[in-house]
Amino acid sequence: EVGSGLIPQPWYQSHYEPNFSCMFKLRVGEKGGNGDGPKWMCDPHRLIRLSEERKKKNPNKSGCLVYSVGSCGDFSFESAFQNLLGIDTCEVHIFDMGDYAEKMPTGMNMYYHKWGFAHESYVDDNGLVFKTFKDTMQELGHEDVEAIDIFKIDCEGCEFETYLDWLDDSTPMFQQILVEIHTNKKGRTVNDMVKLFDALKKSGYVNFSKEHNIQLPNMSLSEFSFLKLANEFHNP
Repeated sequence: EVGSGLIPQPWYQSHYEPNFSCMFKLRVGEKGGNGDGPKWMCDPHRLIRLSEERKKKNPNKSGCLVYSVGSCGDFSFESAFQNLLGIDTCEVHIFDMGDYAEKMPTGMNMYYHKWGFAHESYVDDNGLVFKTFKDTMQELGHEDVEAIDIFKIDCEGCEFETYLDWLDDSTPMFQQILVEIHTNKKGRTVNDMVKLFDALKKSGYVNFSKEHNIQLPNMSLSEFSFLKLANEFHNP
């Protein structure tokens, strides 16, 4: 048993350093944006070529897909990403339970969906909608895509309830996972963190970026970026 209480910041600071170096790592977001907006990505420009190759094979499908979970009305990351690669490169789907659709920039190949994610699909007593990743992909027609190329998630703690669904064989591969991990919730333990990281490692992910959220110094929040690598990398 590693620990049973809230994760102390010194432990959080000292564990799970990046174990992979991405030569073309880039922080994508609003220029001068704080740590809760921009995200570290690995070689995003590679998606331009990949998107073109996929479109040649199937012109009726998007060449690149981005899922962005949790916006709170801030679309600076998604807008910067689209401006960086060109709006025709990737189709961006944004998920949040708030009424932020009217704030989303138009003409950017971005689509807003008012629901959150959970291990089981349901509607709560307040009428808030939660869906599984599998149900979401079926509804959007993405269940047979090659990959979700970028999966960005900042859902105030739901990562611990849903991370096994990210890795399930019934959903397409998430090529890059950009996640803010929240360990400030009551009852969250160090063991929860260990299980999450062990599951990602077992599924072939490497950690190429770690950035603490120092904007909220009294809370244990950190941004991590993961990249899915081929089995041959782990077992040469």
